[in-house]
Amino acid sequence: MSQSDGPPTALRAAALGALLALSLTGAARAQGYTYEPLGPGVTAGRFVLHQSIAYEYTYDDNILFMSTDLPGSVPVASGVNVLRARFLADLPLRNSRFRLIYSPFYRSYTSDRFIPEDQINQVVGVEGIFHQSGRVTTAFRDDYANGTLSLQEQVARNGVPFGLGQYSVHNPRMDIGVRVGTRQGFSLIPGYSKSEFSGLVSGFGRIVDYGYTTQSLEGRFNYKHTEPTTIYLYSLIDRTTQTMSEAPDVSIRSNTVGLGLVQTADAAIVTQIAVGYETMQFEGGFGKDFSGVVGEANVLWHLGTLSRITLNVLRRPYASIYVGSNFYMATAGQLRWMRQLGRSFYLDAAAAIQENEFVPLDGVGRRERLVRLEVGTGHEFMKNLRGYVGFNVEQRESNVLQMSGGVGNDPFNYQLHRFIFRIEAGWM
Repeated sequence: MSQSDGPPTALRAAALGALLALSLTGAARAQGYTYEPLGPGVTAGRFVLHQSIAYEYTYDDNILFMSTDLPGSVPVASGVNVLRARFLADLPLRNSRFRLIYSPFYRSYTSDRFIPEDQINQVVGVEGIFHQSGRVTTAFRDDYANGTLSLQEQVARNGVPFGLGQYSVHNPRMDIGVRVGTRQGFSLIPGYSKSEFSGLVSGFGRIVDYGYTTQSLEGRFNYKHTEPTTIYLYSLIDRTTQTMSEAPDVSIRSNTVGLGLVQTADAAIVTQIAVGYETMQFEGGFGKDFSGVVGEANVLWHLGTLSRITLNVLRRPYASIYVGSNFYMATAGQLRWMRQLGRSFYLDAAAAIQENEFVPLDGVGRRERLVRLEVGTGHEFMKNLRGYVGFNVEQRESNVLQMSGGVGNDPFNYQLHRFIFRIEAGWM
C-alpha cells in the first residue's frame, strides 16, 4: 500500500463506527425501532397498544458497499423487500412508565448475486422509568437485535464500514438518579453491550468474524443552575474486549472525565453539550494508546410550529480492528431539517460528514471521509395509513491506495445511491 496525496477520508475501516451514532440512526428508524408512539394507540385495560405493519422497498445500486475504484469491480445492485410488524405496549403507572417493543421483519433481495443467510430478523426492547417526580428515579432499557444486517445498521462501534452478514447485539443499561435538595443531584449509569458479526466485508474481500463486549459505569453530579439549565460533572469507566478471527483478542481500558450542560430555551431550543478528557489503553493491540479531549454537542431547534432543525457533532476515538492502529479519531457532524406542509405532508432533508484518522505507531496514518446526503417526503393518507418516499447518496474515500498494473486504486472507496419507498398501516 502507498499513501496518495488525495483528500483525507475516514481513517481506517473502523472509522465508520461513530457515524452510525449520527447519520445512520435513520436505519433504525426505517426498521420501526423506536420507543416513541406517534399516535394515541388502542386502550386495552391499563395498557395502550400500538400495532402496525409496514412494507418497504429499497433499490440500492451497491448493496455490498463494493469499491468503485478497483479495476473489474462490479457493484451488486438489488431491490430489497422488507415486510415488518411492530408491536409496542405502553403501560402508564402514575409517575412511572413501562414499554415493550417487538419488531420482527422479513427481508429479501431481488438480485441472485446475494442471498442472505437469514431472512427473518428480530428486534426486541424494553424500557422503564419509575418515580419520575420523586427524589429517586430509576430507569432501564434493554435492546436486542438479531438477523442479517448491514454493518451500517449497527450501533456506534463496528470496526468496518460496510458488509452484510449475520449480526446480533444486546445492550442492557440502567440510570439511577437521586435528587439532593432543590438544585443538586447525582446519577449512576451502569451499562453492558455485546455485539457479534460474521459476514462478507467488501474492502477485505473475505468473510470477517468480530465482536465487542463492553462493561461501563458512569457517574454524574448534576447542578440546576437555573430552571432551564443543568450543569453536570461526569466520570466514565469503560472496559472492552475486542475479538476478531485470525487475530488475538484486544483488551481496551477507557477512562473519561468531563463537564456537560443541558439547556432548554423557551421550549424552542434544546441544547446538550459534553466535553471531557479521555484515555484509552490497549493490551494485545498494535499502535499507540490515546489521551486527549473529546466532545459532543446536540441541538434541537423548533422554528415555530412547522419546522425543526437538529444539529449533532462529535469528536472522539474508537477502537480499530486494523493491525498497526489501535484507534482512530472520529470527527463527525449531521444537520437535519424537517418541515410540515399542511396537515398531512412533511419534508425531511439531512447532510452528514465524517472524517476519521487512524493513528499508527509509525509513519503516515490512514485518513478517510464519508459524506451522506438524504431527502424525503412523507404523507398521512388517513389516520392509520402513512407513506414515505426518499432518496440518499453516500460516498467514501481514503488516502490509502492499492497498486495494480502501476495504477493506484482505493479498495475502500465506494459510492451508492438508494431509493426508498415505505407504506405503514396501523396504530403507530
